Amino acid sequence: MKRAFWIVIIALLSMQFPAVWQTVKAAEPEMLAIPAGSGAITVRITGLRSTNGNLSVALFNAKKGFPGKYERAVRRAKIPAAGSEPLVVFGDIPYGTYAVAVQHDENANGKLDANFLGMPKEGVGSSNNPKSKFGPPSFDDASFVLDKKTMELTINLRYL
Repeated sequence: MKRAFWIVIIALLSMQFPAVWQTVKAAEPEMLAIPAGSGAITVRITGLRSTNGNLSVALFNAKKGFPGKYERAVRRAKIPAAGSEPLVVFGDIPYGTYAVAVQHDENANGKLDANFLGMPKEGVGSSNNPKSKFGPPSFDDASFVLDKKTMELTINLRYL
């Protein structure tokens, strides 16, 4: 008698919720697809000449504007130049190719001061710490691929 009772209950429940079973089966192929993903980029800044002023950190996803046009960056941060190795974390960044540029505005005047030749008087740096050439680094020299949940970069500031 108990067995017959449970068979009837199971039969009634399976007729009552057929959409649940269809939904699960329909969702299975989507579970196999690889999501685009996103991660966090931690930027550690080293080589500060002083703790005066501010650090501007910009994350770019294209050549256009890199490294000096911060308004074209996909993410920006401005922090005090405090501590020996300040950190900036950009979270929820879609997987892709990026480059980071950092400026140390020592006198906190809101701009990167340069000499008469246009060379910066204040500290600058970029991801991958590319070797100095005449002029700023290219996006290609500074670019990296974010393809995991967390990534840490160390950018060493240079003062000319």
